[in-house]
Amino acid sequence: MTYVEQVFQGSVDSLAVFRYTWLIDKGNVLLISSDDVYQGFNVDVASEGGLELSNDNSITIDVEDDRKTYFTDSWYFQPSDEDKGTGGNGYIFYPAVDRSQPGTYTVRGIPVDTALTSALDWNPAIFRGFYYSVNKNVNYLNDGWGERLYFQDEEGSDNGPLGNEDDPDNNIIDDGELIYEITPYTSTYKLVSELGLAAEDVPADVGGTCYYETPWFGVPYVAVEGDATQLAKLVYKQGGSDKKNVKAGESWDLGCGYSLNVNQVDVEGNKVWFSLCKDGEELEDGIIDVDGTVESQTFVARADFGDDSDQLYFMTYVEQVFQGSVDSLAVFRYTWLIDNENVLLISSDDVYQGFNVDVAAEDGLELSNDDSITIDVEDDRKTYFTDSWYFQPSDEDKGTGENGYILYPACDITVEAPEEETESDEVGESNETEVIEPAEDKSAEDETGDEQVKSGSEEEESEGSEPGSEEKSPGFGLLTAVFGISAVGFLVRKK
Repeated sequence: MTYVEQVFQGSVDSLAVFRYTWLIDKGNVLLISSDDVYQGFNVDVASEGGLELSNDNSITIDVEDDRKTYFTDSWYFQPSDEDKGTGGNGYIFYPAVDRSQPGTYTVRGIPVDTALTSALDWNPAIFRGFYYSVNKNVNYLNDGWGERLYFQDEEGSDNGPLGNEDDPDNNIIDDGELIYEITPYTSTYKLVSELGLAAEDVPADVGGTCYYETPWFGVPYVAVEGDATQLAKLVYKQGGSDKKNVKAGESWDLGCGYSLNVNQVDVEGNKVWFSLCKDGEELEDGIIDVDGTVESQTFVARADFGDDSDQLYFMTYVEQVFQGSVDSLAVFRYTWLIDNENVLLISSDDVYQGFNVDVAAEDGLELSNDDSITIDVEDDRKTYFTDSWYFQPSDEDKGTGENGYILYPACDITVEAPEEETESDEVGESNETEVIEPAEDKSAEDETGDEQVKSGSEEEESEGSEPGSEEKSPGFGLLTAVFGISAVGFLVRKK
């Protein structure tokens, strides 16, 4: 249908003005009947009033190795590992949608109705612009959600509450009323969890059984020595089952300019000498004696950086040394590395992405909007409140009882087209990696947060072989975005 508003004579031609036009494709109508099957779902009820479908076959949720369990062509369940539920029982899982094709996708939070409530409060479970690791769900419950965004009305503010029965149409958040709260949460070192170490068995230089992850505007960081005011990027975290064979004379690229160079392997003496380097310059070196004790086989590097001295930034564990068919090799496991040269130091009254730091403490950060925010409730316009997060409102009077409006936070995720592959004489294999980079490096992190992590270039496997078989999987050829992906934005600091 359409509506002709007027006809008129232009300077040359006569014209008609059309409005409110509406059209459906009558040439391609999907006719749905009972017992039809669509994407693995059987149509149980097909009526004018609605449809009901159910899975046509049983679904086994794979709770190993962070695998996705597809139940339609594009929807899947993402489970945690086993025993990651409350009390160390069961598992956590959620539905997600695969968005692997190039394009821009919107990730949104749970909507709120300003005609019903003034409680605007989002965490990673209900706004996927925040960073969320499914295997850390218990840590969130024990330590805090990592990130939280909520509205808190300031008494005596210029515009009053955002969303309330008396004034549901209020669309102004006064300065200091939108709170962004950050809480570090624990993550156990793979060295500890995989070897089953008790606290007293952990090498003294490691300093404890766990470190603290701290998200920052949707990007995961590490709170250096548990201090949320010192944030460093996690450059590399080797998965629990992952191993890296490095030949004598070979360099292992860890990302962000860091590398581990194996200088010499003494198979008969059960020793390996290696160096940790940054941009080709040696930072540390060590000789590891593979004598069967965790203390001897663990290498730890500490340095003065950030806002303190003698802080941990690297560790690795040498499982064995052996003679391959041609070369001698060392096997590295549980490797962990943060970027100690680019630490974000956060102080009170700093301003990041339009948010002022009100509280800067070791156990957490609290920021609030530095200026008032006017939510545009006309023409579906976005109201940005950080560099990448925005509020998406409905039009006015779309709330309950035709009062107020509907509102949710959102961010847009762009999946780039893969670069064209170039021909090469050699094709290297790589372990599956999780890339954690700020937006300027144009990479994304894996949803579960427990895969092998690498920032920078992909890892290439050594040509040498370890006794037995080593499981390998291809590296990322194409970034896969899901609605559970974390938003990544530039970090802007000004005084």
